[in-house]
Amino acid sequence: MKKQSAMSNKKGLLNGSIFLLLLAFSFGILYICTASSPRYATNPWNDANAFLTMGRSMANGLTIYKDIFEQKGPLLYLIHAVACLISDSSFFGVYIIQSLFLSATAFAAYKIASLYVGTVWSVISAVLTCFVTVNSGGYYYGDSAEEFCLPLLMLSIYFFCRFFKNTEQEELGKPVFLLVGFFAGCVAMIKFTVIGFWFAWAAYISLYTWIAKKKFTKALVNAIIFLCGMAIAVAPWMIYFAVKGALYDFINTYFVLNATAYPKAESLGFVSRILEPLHSLGENLVISPVLFILGFLGIILFAATKIFTEKRFFSRISVPFVCCLGLYIIYFGIRYYNYYFIPMSAFTVFTFIAAAYLLDKITKSKSGIIALILCVAIIPSTIVVSNYFNLSSKFAPRKGEETVQSKAAEYIGAHNPNGRILNYGSLDSGIYLAAKQIPQFKHFEQQNLLYDKYPENIDEQNRYIAEGMADYVVVSAKPGIELSDIYNKNIALKTDYTLVFSQEYSIAESTLTNKKTILTYYLFQTKEN
Repeated sequence: MKKQSAMSNKKGLLNGSIFLLLLAFSFGILYICTASSPRYATNPWNDANAFLTMGRSMANGLTIYKDIFEQKGPLLYLIHAVACLISDSSFFGVYIIQSLFLSATAFAAYKIASLYVGTVWSVISAVLTCFVTVNSGGYYYGDSAEEFCLPLLMLSIYFFCRFFKNTEQEELGKPVFLLVGFFAGCVAMIKFTVIGFWFAWAAYISLYTWIAKKKFTKALVNAIIFLCGMAIAVAPWMIYFAVKGALYDFINTYFVLNATAYPKAESLGFVSRILEPLHSLGENLVISPVLFILGFLGIILFAATKIFTEKRFFSRISVPFVCCLGLYIIYFGIRYYNYYFIPMSAFTVFTFIAAAYLLDKITKSKSGIIALILCVAIIPSTIVVSNYFNLSSKFAPRKGEETVQSKAAEYIGAHNPNGRILNYGSLDSGIYLAAKQIPQFKHFEQQNLLYDKYPENIDEQNRYIAEGMADYVVVSAKPGIELSDIYNKNIALKTDYTLVFSQEYSIAESTLTNKKTILTYYLFQTKEN
């Protein structure tokens, strides 16, 4: 008993030490790779700004969906509300939260690798997995919804791999199904399109238990426990919104509008509709080629080699099934953005594990020393190398630099610091954070929704201007949009407002092509001021 206790303490100490190492690594690499870090003046990505604005609003007492409109999940906004407790006037709190989540992702990757290779090789595999993730085109400027789902996906894959390594000796107990179901519920409250990985996870193990092991009752019980885990994660939100009188707003905004109000290829035939997500997925070969290659190589190696599972076919295709079905569900909406592909980074760990396994076999007696040397070299090297080709490092404005947002906020602060601001015609351009304001309009930004499915968003934005409710209007105009086009969209901007500031600025889209989008930032002030 004492010997077992000593071994358990030793293992706990080792895991704790490795987690601290990966935590330090996460803070270091994200200092370079996310524009949320204190190295940069601001995160220029409009999605990141929208999430933070929602979090700040939530932290200041507004009820999301009812008082302020955006259509991502409530848990994502809660994460940003917590970040606001660290810093309400910058992305610094977001950087802290991102680093904590990345360290959890790294530790989960380490746990997966430790099923197959030694401790130091496992650390190397985890570090390289995270390095590829945060430097991929899918990561963009950092702070996507998918980023916060990644550690939950990694941990779920760990349990999956542990089971299929040897199904005769390993059992996934009820607590695991409850926990992974809870993860699925959390993901559903962050971004429900990513949940396909978890349904694939649960369906695959249930089918295996039913068909291969002929235990239908056990498969059914496990499935029910999984759904109970989901319910534990979702139920508090249903109660919260019911108490706030916003249950309809939550369901209609997050589920109904997300399912119906985005552009879809409705004219496609049945076969084209089935194949089109594969075309969208293929676009990521251009956006994130390294992630694409390493991810798919990882699942191929999982299925084709003897490293990862027992010889049974059902076990060999387990992880590839979860990966492919999860990705297919994400892209089934016939839309693709860079960040949709981030979950693929979870499967790159298998490529690095296979490489570590091979190196371990080649180096034999010297394996431990070589692994330690590589580990010591790789951890700082990945951070340093990131500085030279990461999107944020190359293009995000550095701390101390003036931005269009800071210039517009400075003007507002000098003339009417309490003036009501409206971000008009686009997603959040960062003006609310720069001006240190909480939006005073429900429709504080324009969403990418079909007008005929949800006209309220655009109609309300136009009403705020037509009725002079906004003291300041900020427009971030895309290429080809002239000032006359903005006036034609809402004539009140020409008759009732004065243009007080305008400046071009650029947002980089990729480090591979160095392609930049040149936008024009306009600030209008009501003539009554």
